[in-house]
Amino acid sequence: MTADPIIIVGAISKSFPGGIQALRKVSLSIERSDVVCVIGPSGSGKSTLLRCLNGLENPEEGTITVDGIPLNNMIKNRLEIRKEVGMVFQSFNLFPHMTVEKNISLAQKRVRKRDDAEIKATTEELLSKVGII
Repeated sequence: MTADPIIIVGAISKSFPGGIQALRKVSLSIERSDVVCVIGPSGSGKSTLLRCLNGLENPEEGTITVDGIPLNNMIKNRLEIRKEVGMVFQSFNLFPHMTVEKNISLAQKRVRKRDDAEIKATTEELLSKVGII
């Protein structure tokens, strides 16, 4: 079986003002369908790594490729990656004026441009997985 990485990170580094180096030459490869946990103490760079993978932070050096698409300064590439990569922030919130079902449906409609029947089926499947319906 050949390796088929979905994410390749090549020696990325990221610093912040005040000399804080959050990431120093971090490299990793994640295969399709792998489940990966990023653990470590507070301030060790976990969130910075995830923010770099989603294009919310730019590493000063190194490369990131997601599903064969280089995460670089080309807006087209960033938009393509963001269609497929999601991130739940530490202090996440649903839109309070919407039901859970509508929160789940929103990105499917706006980003994926799915029709109502497909949205309903996917939403019900996801809610069922977590025991809500």
